[in-house]
Parts: sequence; C-alpha cells; structure tokens
Amino acid sequence: MKEKLIKTIDLENGLQLNLYDGSRKLVGDRWLVSLIVRMDIPVTEALKKDSRQLTESIGEITDVLGDSVLFEMKREKIFIDKTKKETAFKELCDMFLNSSLNYLSKEIFPKQYILKTYKEEVKKSLLNASRDEG
Repeated sequence: MKEKLIKTIDLENGLQLNLYDGSRKLVGDRWLVSLIVRMDIPVTEALKKDSRQLTESIGEITDVLGDSVLFEMKREKIFIDKTKKETAFKELCDMFLNSSLNYLSKEIFPKQYILKTYKEEVKKSLLNASRDEG
C-alpha cells in the first residue's frame, strides 16, 4: 500500500507536521500497521534567531544540510489482524501525539534538531574521510 496523508498539523513554532498511514498487508489477514510522521524544517529560517550563539555560520550548515532538513519518525505494530487495523493505527497516532506533539511544537525544537543533524553529518563525513585515508 502506498503512503496516504492522514492529517496535517500546524505547530505553534510555525512548522507543519504531516501524519501518513504507511500500513501494508503482510500475509493472509495480517497487517503491518505503520504511522509515518514527517516535517520539513527550513534551515536558515530556524537558525536566524540567535545566530550569534552558533559556533558555525548558517552558510556552513546549509552547505552540509541543504536548505531544509527532513524530520521523520515511524511507529509500527506488526502482525495485526485486519479487523483491528484501524484501531491499532488510531492507537499509534494517539500515542505519538500525546508523547511528542508538545516537544515538536517548542520554539527551540527546529534549531536543536538542525544542529544535531549537522553534527551527525559532519561526524559521518569525518569518519568516511579517515576510512578513505586508511
């Protein structure tokens, strides 16, 4: 089954959170119930505020990450009976929204996520460079 956009939520920090149903049939009447959450975070916009506190320039960060960073999270339940598929998907959505929505809505989240992703990418490229030398 192809992913289907279920809901779009406008967050307090100006970002848009998209919830997708990525569920698919496994075998017989059994399903993999899958919630996929995605959000595009514009790098420059998120870093403009308090840019003096950055150790790297916004330009250095966009050189590594590009103009936007994709936040993606998946929640899944495996081998769910066809008759319980909708209920299982609703439970995944409710659990995600109850546990993560406040955090993702915080004003500081976009900047923190971008900086975390930037550090991971720099570390990855340094590791790859050291492997290539060795």
